[in-house]
Amino acid sequence: MMKMRVAFLVVGSLFLLSFPAWSAKPSVKLTLSESIKQALDHNLDIRIAEIQLQGTESKVAQKKASFMPKLNLELAPATWAGKLDSLDYDPQADLSVSLLTKGGTTYSLNLEQEKGEDERINTSWSFILTQKIIPYPRVDSSYLALEKSLLDLRQKRLTLEEEKNRLKLEVAVNFYEILKQQRKIELNRLYLKQARQDLLVVEDKWENQLASDVDLLEAQMKVADAEEVVLQSQDELFQYSGEFKDLLGIDPEAQIEWMAESDYEPEPLELNLEEAVREALANRLEVKQQELTIKEGELDLALVKSKKSPSLNLSGGYSYTEVEKGEYEASLIFRIPLLDGGEGKAEVETAETRLKETYLNLEKLRRDIRAEARNSFFDLQRGSRKIELLRLSQNWSEKGLEIARRRFSGGGITENELREKEINFEQAEIDLLDAILDYETARSTFLKILGRKL
Repeated sequence: MMKMRVAFLVVGSLFLLSFPAWSAKPSVKLTLSESIKQALDHNLDIRIAEIQLQGTESKVAQKKASFMPKLNLELAPATWAGKLDSLDYDPQADLSVSLLTKGGTTYSLNLEQEKGEDERINTSWSFILTQKIIPYPRVDSSYLALEKSLLDLRQKRLTLEEEKNRLKLEVAVNFYEILKQQRKIELNRLYLKQARQDLLVVEDKWENQLASDVDLLEAQMKVADAEEVVLQSQDELFQYSGEFKDLLGIDPEAQIEWMAESDYEPEPLELNLEEAVREALANRLEVKQQELTIKEGELDLALVKSKKSPSLNLSGGYSYTEVEKGEYEASLIFRIPLLDGGEGKAEVETAETRLKETYLNLEKLRRDIRAEARNSFFDLQRGSRKIELLRLSQNWSEKGLEIARRRFSGGGITENELREKEINFEQAEIDLLDAILDYETARSTFLKILGRKL
């Protein structure tokens, strides 16, 4: 039974110390910067947001078309009228041109030609100009619809930029989590190797009756626990890698090897706290979005006010026919809403309330940004100092490992003592990766608070 147990442990060690089956195929190596580029190009959420932005741009183009010239040509070259025994050939042509401007002016030109009773082609044309005077022309619903669509387009662009920043931060965090998990697997394998060495020692003592059955069982349980930890860490890495591939838009079956950037150095941000707060207030996407919301509210308020306000339009034109010749006409059209049951007043009050709320939301947002900038600024400074300290610790552990290897080659220390140095070095590597992950997260968060691109 004991021999079978030993055989099982040997087979288990071969399995655990080998690479997983899914990593046997050739793999593609990706660094953090390459992973971010891959995500920006292929992440589904980003691609959907880009398509939605294109749809909004199309809607804006439709609204802009309201203020472009319109031209219509209508021809009836084969028209007959009359009784069946005496049909008269009566061709007609009609050309109309119209233009609505953002200043509230409408231009309209109409040209008609038709065959008269004397078989001559009669021509008539008219030109009419209508100018909106009261309320202000830019309160017109067509103009407001264009303005709101332009604001919506700017909102969508800001949202897409915000989504890209969020994606970059998520990629950076997950990338370092995977690197850290890889280091943990290496560390857990060292613990497993140590547990197996201890088991061999206990088995030798047990065979020589220097250790009890309890000692042997305890050593076997430590090996089993260490094996389980390695298997769990490998499963976690496989799961993290799969989720990361989805984030990057990579085929789940693709073999990827995540590579750390060589000689990582924290990128300093050369600005003080006051400069950081000012930059955040000036550049934050949320502030710009809230300011756009305020503009939309102001447009809404202007529109509802126009509904209950008097209106005045000036209309004038010139028409010409070959029979009556030319004549001018002009008119003023004055409209006064008298009674609406209080509906207009209620709409104005509702719009004013919404606008006041957006102003208060902007003020609160600026207050929160100031606090975020201060906290993130100090977090970044602490993270930078922590990396410096842990890098010194990692360099110290690396030198200690090099010395231990030389001493082990010369027979100066045991394998267990060498493995202890290896474990210390792996733990120092993991601690440094943890600090880098924390710093990159804090740095990306700080850049996001400042309104910069990550």
